[in-house]
Amino acid sequence: MAIQTSPNSKPGSLFFSDARSCKAWLKSIPLTNIAQAQQTILDSLRIVNRSGDLEPLERLTCMELMRDKVAFLLSEQRARYSGKTIPLSAVDYAAWNVSRHLITEMEAGYRRCWTDANGANEALTNHAALIIQRIIRYIGLQMLMVGFIYRRFDNALWMRLHLQWMEAEERGLAHVQMKDTVGSLDGYSSVAQAYTAVLLGQLANVYELSPRQIDFVDGVLKRFGHKVSILAAAAPMAQDAQAIQSIQGAQVAICALDLLSNAGAAFHESIAPAAHVRILDVSDLSRSLRRRLKKLSAGEEPAALDLPADWSAADARDNLQRLHQLWCEGNPARPMSSIPAEREAILSFGITETHFILSGDLFEQPGVKRELTRQEVNDIAMFGKVSESTIRAKYADFNYGTETWGIIDESRGAFHLMRPANSPRGVAIGKLVGIKVGKTGIFYLGVVREIIEETEGQIMVTISMLPGKPEPISVRSGDMRARTSTSYVQGFRLPPMEGLKIQESLIVPPSLVQKGRGIDIFHQGHGSPKQVTLVDYVERGVDFDRVTIA
Repeated sequence: MAIQTSPNSKPGSLFFSDARSCKAWLKSIPLTNIAQAQQTILDSLRIVNRSGDLEPLERLTCMELMRDKVAFLLSEQRARYSGKTIPLSAVDYAAWNVSRHLITEMEAGYRRCWTDANGANEALTNHAALIIQRIIRYIGLQMLMVGFIYRRFDNALWMRLHLQWMEAEERGLAHVQMKDTVGSLDGYSSVAQAYTAVLLGQLANVYELSPRQIDFVDGVLKRFGHKVSILAAAAPMAQDAQAIQSIQGAQVAICALDLLSNAGAAFHESIAPAAHVRILDVSDLSRSLRRRLKKLSAGEEPAALDLPADWSAADARDNLQRLHQLWCEGNPARPMSSIPAEREAILSFGITETHFILSGDLFEQPGVKRELTRQEVNDIAMFGKVSESTIRAKYADFNYGTETWGIIDESRGAFHLMRPANSPRGVAIGKLVGIKVGKTGIFYLGVVREIIEETEGQIMVTISMLPGKPEPISVRSGDMRARTSTSYVQGFRLPPMEGLKIQESLIVPPSLVQKGRGIDIFHQGHGSPKQVTLVDYVERGVDFDRVTIA
């Protein structure tokens, strides 16, 4: 499915006339303002893609030169919108939208090269595999760009993707190796690797991933995506038939896709042979991931296992286990859900606000007597106590409050909620919330696990509950050599649940203390503080750590 372009532009309207001038022009673009640099290249692509002034091979060379620059700009600009709470602000959305259009125009540029290659241009015909691979990469990036802000993409992208794969298969170009300094670690890739990366990337379910987890998925795909084979379900070749029999004989779900559908790969109990069906053989990938999971559990560092080095062994193991489940075993069935009697939940956001809601008062440093404000002194002198209006004014300065969200359904340990359309609050994967079901319940702690913004604009959020009734406490690092402040901050204690074999744990601000170091804890009304030792991280969210102690 080709992207429509307007008629050729007038001569002289291009930013450059050939690959040489394109290279010089790209070097002249200042990188002090990333947003402006992106917009400049976007403007040039829109003109070049609709112009007939470039020779076909020069056009492809210019696209390749711009590809490296565009990749750099997208990476730099991503921090502007990635990881922000959803929905984005108008300014952040505008930055995201420029990046999205830039990727769309990159696909359109390579499609223009594909049109030239199909027009019997011999010079471009020799680069057909490269052009197809680039188109597939940019289709996948369009899917990922929408996933960055947890929206659903147009399913027509799947058909565009599958059509390019069918072209590569028909021409015998699927496994031709080519230079790829952007999408691979070793500098080489193929159409099959690019196609597989898109399929598995979407199977990883971006709606449940933080930006850092998305980068982990990308890193794993770049290292091990080549271990997946794409087989024809109709098995025209003996080796495909033998491989498919091996997969079916293993009595596991089969990962397959229909090239004539607007959908990606999915797991099935059985597959009927058809010319338009392909099977993903993930057996080699599974073995590779399982070996690394075993070594991570034994304490080996991720970098020694060719995994992203900026992850701890425990976090890498948890994320790799999730990917093995989704890529090699099949997405586990969601727990049975039901519609509760209570249809509304009251939410607070983050440690500070939720601590205030649970404790019923503003946070103060343990053992430090706060000086009364002038208004409080006047109230006591006049009324013998601090007036309610003064108390309300003091609380109003901190803007603490709650919101009421609609409950769509609930399952074991989780609630599926709808964000009110007029809510000023944003959400992010891994964010801590306080949640009370109904008006008469009590507050528990939960974590945002999934965000989906529907095409109509509604934002659906899945929140999983943390076990135990939370107790508001004060915490600080007990390591006097490493801590940056002697002040206490807000935290929570989650009691042990022996029946479920759940240990006592603490909710503390992120990176408060390192593993094996001390934490000072103060319970309001329990006298003097005590010190405990951080044993391990149970979970590391975006605004909290959940840790076990001894």
